[in-house]
Amino acid sequence: MNSTLQDARILLLADEISSITDGGTERQILQMVDICNQNGMQPQICVMRRTRWLTPQIAGCPVTHFQIETVTSARGIASLIQLTRWMRSQKFDILQTFFSEANLVGPCAGRLAGIPLILGTRRNLNHYRADDPHRLQLRAQRFVNLLVDQIIANSEAVRERIAKSEHVSLKRLSVVYNGIDLGQMKPAPQMRASMRHNLGIDDNHILVGNISGLRKIKGVQMFVDAAAQAYSTNSNLRFLLVGDGELMPELGESIRNYGLKQIIRLVGPAEDVRPYLAAFDVAVLCSQAEGFSNSLLEYMACGIPAIATDVGGNREALGSCGLLIRPETNELVRAIQSMSNRETRNNFASGALLRVKEFDVPIARERMGDLYSRFLNEKFARTRLLRDSLSDTKLAQPFSEGTE
Repeated sequence: MNSTLQDARILLLADEISSITDGGTERQILQMVDICNQNGMQPQICVMRRTRWLTPQIAGCPVTHFQIETVTSARGIASLIQLTRWMRSQKFDILQTFFSEANLVGPCAGRLAGIPLILGTRRNLNHYRADDPHRLQLRAQRFVNLLVDQIIANSEAVRERIAKSEHVSLKRLSVVYNGIDLGQMKPAPQMRASMRHNLGIDDNHILVGNISGLRKIKGVQMFVDAAAQAYSTNSNLRFLLVGDGELMPELGESIRNYGLKQIIRLVGPAEDVRPYLAAFDVAVLCSQAEGFSNSLLEYMACGIPAIATDVGGNREALGSCGLLIRPETNELVRAIQSMSNRETRNNFASGALLRVKEFDVPIARERMGDLYSRFLNEKFARTRLLRDSLSDTKLAQPFSEGTE
């Protein structure tokens, strides 16, 4: 345990967390709590709105809720003042922000509250709204970044994108890859047979699965289109899409139009994805953009041969232990066909199990702890230097006055 971090108080500030199954960053925030606890720190989560389901029992640390719907109204500004006063009263040593709004308002509130170390977080490549013609949020973020000590990216791809888009020096950007609990992710032996039976998947079927938020950026329509085409050439293929999002009705309609309701299953969200992972023969991640995918790490941890679009940090995670493709339907169809070969699947599965060890939680915990410790030490060293400088000035002042 790092002595610098012992009892250090850290605030993890987020916009909102719709549910535990909402996305990778949501789960990573809860994992950050565990990392902080294991490093001897005192973590606390603060959410800006609509996250009442998140209790201290679920989070593993104290949770504070505010209701800051917008910062552009008088009520929103008053709420921000209240948030700042609360931060000051808690005497936090570190503030780490997650999601776009917290990354914008958190550093301002943190500086006013006197928090010594402020860290921003970037976890995806589409951080800003594409429909904002004036890029107002981007301009504001560039200004706010002046208040941040360091920005943590979850992949080299994200680090390079943020350096370019937000005009941040690479020296002020650190990479800490997502961690995954390999022991916890391993499915129980009976899960495979049980889930495949429930889904009506026979032993001769090859189940191709995708665990993802059902949003356009995740390429889920491409998955359905590729599934229909691949099935037409191999009737042993079956497909499963696990997740929730605004595209759920549209995807259901698409599957009905293909006439493949029994071949392509849309099962909704799952808090525990391990039974589904146990049932997969092949796993797909077909995002159009990606920071560093937790789903891809989960596939690898379960020894499932994976197909992933070559975007964002997917190459950094998968390496050569799976198939990397362009985000195109025809490319995905060919990859699925290639994975129909059992020997190909076995080779990729073995490689994935070895590679994913690089992302085990203890490694992520050590990397994050080292980063916290390094920047806290630097911050305190600068504070001491400034204090000593001011003390020297005060001591010298009477001598100067006396010699005039």
